[in-house]
Amino acid sequence: MSDRPVLALLLCLAATTVPARAAEEEKSSDDPTKIATKVGITRASDEFSLSGSVAVGPKLKFNARVSESGLWSVGASYLFPVAILTFSAGKSHFDSGVEQTRYSLGGFVPLSQIGLKTGKLQMFVPFGYSYTKGHGPVSDIDQSDGLPIALSSNSGYAGLFLLRPLGPKLTAMAGGNVTKGTHDFSGVALGGGLAYHISHRDTVGANISYVDNSFGTSQKLRFSYRHEF
Repeated sequence: MSDRPVLALLLCLAATTVPARAAEEEKSSDDPTKIATKVGITRASDEFSLSGSVAVGPKLKFNARVSESGLWSVGASYLFPVAILTFSAGKSHFDSGVEQTRYSLGGFVPLSQIGLKTGKLQMFVPFGYSYTKGHGPVSDIDQSDGLPIALSSNSGYAGLFLLRPLGPKLTAMAGGNVTKGTHDFSGVALGGGLAYHISHRDTVGANISYVDNSFGTSQKLRFSYRHEF
């Protein structure tokens, strides 16, 4: 049996896989659409969290994060020609004492993929749907002894995320999104920061974020280190 058909198939696979990997290598490590295996550690609100992603080929990666207090998130991302789509589930808490569990399906659309030319400024549109449940002590309605109340909402969100290199090693980022859902649920999230690329694979960063929604408010200053394999 001739080996030519097999050789032709391997050459075709190489021709389609290598450009995809090369394109991913060209992306900034801060690009939310990049498929890569990486691990990172973050310091925020007097606790550490560990995060990581495992790439399975040029299109798929699995993501996870866990903090000292037991807060967690898990998910997976798939890269399409014009956007990356991510499913995630996680738990977080707010300064009011409310705990929030969220399941979401969303992603990022790079505006350059739809023909918008912005020079060095990279613009992405985050979008998605989330189902949220909250549970915490009540302080703003007529309940005694801090009795808990369960809250839930189906909601959609959209926003804008910006990346701008300030030099060969420094990148600025900023973004925000708004959320609107059932049961009068609404919210806004804002954030911004800087990333310094120690090397091609190592990055340190600092950012501040503010979240205000129907469950409460949260403000965090984060310092992080990330290594990409």
